[in-house]
Amino acid sequence: FVAFELRDAPEACADGYQSMQTRIGAIAQLYDLISRSAAFGPVQVGQYLEGIAATLTSSLLGETSKIHILVEAEPLAVTSEHAVTLGLLVNELATNAVKYAFPSGEGRIALGFGHRDGEVVLTVSDDGVGHAAASAQIGGSNMGSRFVDAFTRQLGGKLAHTSGAGGSTFTVRLPTT
Repeated sequence: FVAFELRDAPEACADGYQSMQTRIGAIAQLYDLISRSAAFGPVQVGQYLEGIAATLTSSLLGETSKIHILVEAEPLAVTSEHAVTLGLLVNELATNAVKYAFPSGEGRIALGFGHRDGEVVLTVSDDGVGHAAASAQIGGSNMGSRFVDAFTRQLGGKLAHTSGAGGSTFTVRLPTT
């Protein structure tokens, strides 16, 4: 349906439809990744993040891209319910990094998950231009930020963001229970 609307959309609406189509595709792929894991049992986060990285690479970057997505995850598992939200959060943050952090067309995004200071922590970091420089390029409705906030709240987490000339890091501290 979205692809049909996209074909006939005025140019001013095309970006919104494209973003919607990308998000719907991401949700479908995340559910597919989860369904392949232990019949809706606990989801191994490292494998899950590898799947998300592969999906983002194939759908947004292509094999010849000079933007690389790496995964650094401890061997931890989450419930399938939390995995969906976690995947949507990672997808949104990594997609934003792909779109805005690398005007030169090359860089690195790291997806991390593990223990830190007695908590479970998700990180999505990049070595791009930093949030202030990227924000200067962003038009649009800031819908991605609202999604990130909503996904973080749904997980019961706390979001922190640091940024500078050497890139940005989004850190989500999650409850351990």
